[in-house]
Amino acid sequence: LAERARELGAPRVELAIIPAVPPQQPTEPAPSDSAAPEEAWPRGSARLLTVARLAPQKGLPLLLEAAAILSREVDAGRLAAFTWALAGDGPGREEAAERIAAEQLPVTLLGRRTDAPALMEAADVVVQTSLWEGQPLTIQEALRSGTAIVATDVGGTAVTARGGAVLVAPRAQAIAEALGTLLSDPEARSRAAERAHEAVGRLPGLEDLAVQLRQAALAQD
Repeated sequence: LAERARELGAPRVELAIIPAVPPQQPTEPAPSDSAAPEEAWPRGSARLLTVARLAPQKGLPLLLEAAAILSREVDAGRLAAFTWALAGDGPGREEAAERIAAEQLPVTLLGRRTDAPALMEAADVVVQTSLWEGQPLTIQEALRSGTAIVATDVGGTAVTARGGAVLVAPRAQAIAEALGTLLSDPEARSRAAERAHEAVGRLPGLEDLAVQLRQAALAQD
């Protein structure tokens, strides 16, 4: 959108600052929150997590295809067992559930959850498989969790991640390869988690937003 605005002759274009503030605790937890975060995965399997609305934008077919690729690696003995937990609800749930059942994919649909930060802290890798994004708040939350992150390099994801995520092309094979590396190499996963932790210090705050708004107001005078 910024590039298009410049092409159309906009004299000044910049991304709106979205401050990273700790998420508020919901007043009414979702019914699916009854299970503790660590219970989202079976004992003994590696823990992948995606938090997303189950809608076309979020690349559910990519996620399931990547899970299928990784599952074949497990069957071949080249990768340890994993479970990919998917927290969220939306119009794509039924189709996703059908494919998971038909292909016996190691993917668990958690439904809507209000404890996303706790789930992220319990995961080994947080994954975003979006086909397009603005500046995804989920990435900010994932950075705060200090967990390794793999995300598709679309829209403002790279800007939001600030070097704290492993960015890949929005292709199932690329996602699977990045996850396979992190799942099979504890040191690589630890380094990715450290990059996420370091990126938290580069996230914008409320004061950064205030400065941008003041500058925008002055530009209008």
